[in-house]
Amino acid sequence: MNLRHRTALLTGLSLAVLTTPALAQTAAPAAPQATDAASDGAIVVTAQRRAEKVTEVPISITVADASQLERQQVNTVNDLNRIAPSLEIQSAPGQNTGGGGAIRGIGTQTFSPGAVASVGVVVDQVSQGNANISDLFDVARIEVLKGPQGTLFGLTTSAGVINITTNKPEFGKVSVRMRTELSAAGFAGSQSGNQVVQGVANVPIADNAAIRVAGYANLRQGPDYNVTTGKYDKNETMGGRAHLLWEPTDKLTVNLIGDYSDTRTTNGGNFFTFLHSETFADALAACGVTPGTGNRNYCTSEQYTDRTYGGGASLQLDYQFEPFTLTSISAYRGSHEQGSGVAYNVFRADTLPVNVHNSYVDRPLDLVTQEVRLSSPANQTVEYTVGGFYSRQIQHRGQEGATVVLFGQSVPSTPVNAYRVSDESIAAFGQMTVHVNDKLRLIAGGRYTDDVLSLQLQNDAGTAIASTTRLHMGKVSWKGGVQYDIDPRTMAYATVARGFKGGQIATPSDADPYIVLPEIPTSYELGFKTTLFRSWVLDASLFYQKIQNFQAQQCTVDKVTTVISCVQTNIDGVKSRGAEINLFGKINRDLSLNTGFIWSKATYPKGYIGTDGSDIGGTQLAYAPEFKFTAAGEYSHDVGHDLKGFLAVDGVWKSRLRYEANSYAGSTFGPHWITGGRIGVRTADERFTLAVFARNLFNVHEPSLIQTSFPFGAEANTGAIYGPQSFRSVGLSLDGKF
Repeated sequence: MNLRHRTALLTGLSLAVLTTPALAQTAAPAAPQATDAASDGAIVVTAQRRAEKVTEVPISITVADASQLERQQVNTVNDLNRIAPSLEIQSAPGQNTGGGGAIRGIGTQTFSPGAVASVGVVVDQVSQGNANISDLFDVARIEVLKGPQGTLFGLTTSAGVINITTNKPEFGKVSVRMRTELSAAGFAGSQSGNQVVQGVANVPIADNAAIRVAGYANLRQGPDYNVTTGKYDKNETMGGRAHLLWEPTDKLTVNLIGDYSDTRTTNGGNFFTFLHSETFADALAACGVTPGTGNRNYCTSEQYTDRTYGGGASLQLDYQFEPFTLTSISAYRGSHEQGSGVAYNVFRADTLPVNVHNSYVDRPLDLVTQEVRLSSPANQTVEYTVGGFYSRQIQHRGQEGATVVLFGQSVPSTPVNAYRVSDESIAAFGQMTVHVNDKLRLIAGGRYTDDVLSLQLQNDAGTAIASTTRLHMGKVSWKGGVQYDIDPRTMAYATVARGFKGGQIATPSDADPYIVLPEIPTSYELGFKTTLFRSWVLDASLFYQKIQNFQAQQCTVDKVTTVISCVQTNIDGVKSRGAEINLFGKINRDLSLNTGFIWSKATYPKGYIGTDGSDIGGTQLAYAPEFKFTAAGEYSHDVGHDLKGFLAVDGVWKSRLRYEANSYAGSTFGPHWITGGRIGVRTADERFTLAVFARNLFNVHEPSLIQTSFPFGAEANTGAIYGPQSFRSVGLSLDGKF
């Protein structure tokens, strides 16, 4: 589809959206914007792009409000592992494309250019694409939506959505808040240091306008430690967000939001260390490194710094012309990963007779999105949302190369060319709910996506050196289902959905680029929801999902050059099936409890051959625990005049994790618990809070990634990447509201 046709289609969609009201019946005013809870204490979400009680939405959802996120110290997207049993996010660099991780075992780990995530991240209704936020601050609510969500959410939603809502400005109220979480390596058993400082100011600028400004710094030392210099690696992020809310009339609402972040890391940050080495144990010992579970030490005199910076802006206009709401969201996001210009040694060991120096990478990315949609009123015989979505994502990547020295001999290696990737997509979507009677509702929705992905190989000057590789796809995704109110507090539902995730273009160093086909999942779900006690929600579901052309990545080490090489491919017949139960909300005024359990059998197809040549068909996918349990709760009690004491605990249990598509036991991590908590006091009005916290209290060393043949020898030599979640952290948190 050329630009003229795309423009005509988008114009037609806009006209269709604007003229739809003439075809509809008169109805009541639109529902208000969502808040954390309704007046009756019920939890309200926007999973269907309108404010609804979570117990009325026919989607399996895990919800975490601001209180839960803060007591569990969820400060980054990677920390979301702890709030939902179905969600896994790997923090290894470059692995979790788009930052979304995996839901029910289905996700995207790839280095492929232009690849998009199976799990989309949406912040304040803006799809983040691959220019995703990394730190979470001043957040009101996070919803984890499971299963394909393409009928209402644009970009990368074939396995689910992480729907993030930040706090909005408040009219007529000046307020300031400061919160900190402070820990230091060596303090009370802390294995690394982390200082998190967040500040928020809300300022009204008119009776109908206010601005909210939030800033943060997340300064981390370690967990990796350079024994040569005696210093922890630094990972320092600073950023902020400004949000203007303006209601010029009683019908028009304007939300203007901008954010920016800047991250600097030394020596790769969370990067490879030696987990096991039969070949180089003596050479590593010579510089003070002992391989083993939880080893985060390395030894090099080389120093380099990486920088990633970016952000974006969005303008959302909501116009209510009775009884409908027209919404337009225009957004830009960008990111830039910039190396120091100094090549670094993958093995980070000066005494090792094997060296692979990777050249630095320059990776600017720009994403533009435009969404327009029309929402009918709630509580009518027919409720619907229709609209159009456009996105264009462009990524540039500088040439990558490697200088290899094996036992004193230089080994030639083939560099990866520079390239430009363009991914342009346009879609029309809609979903409706038909109220057959007071208890029975039918759901139907669809989306047509026209997607063009192209890659142009270039030299470092940006000049084309080869013809363009192009993939043009037009696909329909859809959803259908039924839901039934068993009683006023209980609902059951059944849905079937077909998703769509765009293709990839792989760029091997020793061959021409090739196409990795789009991923097409078909998902079936049976669910049950009810409200217990005051506002404690039970969400249970059974699911089955089969994926056509599952996009996988297999990484091996070249036996000649020892360079890690990753191959992207399609796998037919990948399945995910199982059961999940979640309980979240307040049991009473003093007790909050959020817990969940999932059994997710996500498997390779029969006869599938792994990277070691073994048949791993029918076994669990890499990065997908078969069983996972999460729990987090807080109990508070009066301890004196205007003071409350509280105790918060949380824990995650996972079954054995596999990190590679092979049968090596050395690239798995066994069943384990990771626990933490907080104990402290707060004032009765919750203006001030003081607490002591512990994360990963028992210092369980769960890796982010394991790589065998590091640099060769299968399980004889193994590398691992550890993150801050892999080690104990103890510290002090302070919170003040003014």
